[in-house]
Amino acid sequence: MNFNCSLWQENGMSVKHFVFAKFSEVTEQCFLLFTLILLMFLASLTGNALIALTIWTHPVLHTPMYFFLANLSLLEIGYTCSVIPKMLQSLVSEARGISLEGCATQMFFFTLFVTLFFGSGPITYLRPKASHSPGMDKLLALFYTVVTSTVNPIIYSLRNKEVKAALKRILGKKKVLTHV
Repeated sequence: MNFNCSLWQENGMSVKHFVFAKFSEVTEQCFLLFTLILLMFLASLTGNALIALTIWTHPVLHTPMYFFLANLSLLEIGYTCSVIPKMLQSLVSEARGISLEGCATQMFFFTLFVTLFFGSGPITYLRPKASHSPGMDKLLALFYTVVTSTVNPIIYSLRNKEVKAALKRILGKKKVLTHV
């Protein structure tokens, strides 16, 4: 849908609030989605925070590659924190909207991070029009926002031997401290 903002201004109209479309009309599905997204969000935050902490606390990992991975983890935390909390709220609340200022803030942070995460763009824009559906758009947005950020720590760092060894040392120290 195309809106002519100059016409709105002539008529004294302006956008102050945006309303999100529901993922589902079935309440149980919304709560199931909420639970799954929340668990993936927490896994993403935990995994990315652990990676950044591990790299920061182990001098062996203070190399350009690990500096990049730590920054990627911190960017991933920022990316997920700029989008997913509002998504979770809209799944379980009747307040499924966002103010113009909130949207602008979210879009500012989203466009900062989207330069690193452009994988779903070609899928969205290069698929045939005949296969286009709003439901598929919602599913792609959900997958891209939640699932990608959850698996990135595994893909980028937890498969690395040095990071795994440093992480085991961190977790091993915690076990020793809790048993004392």
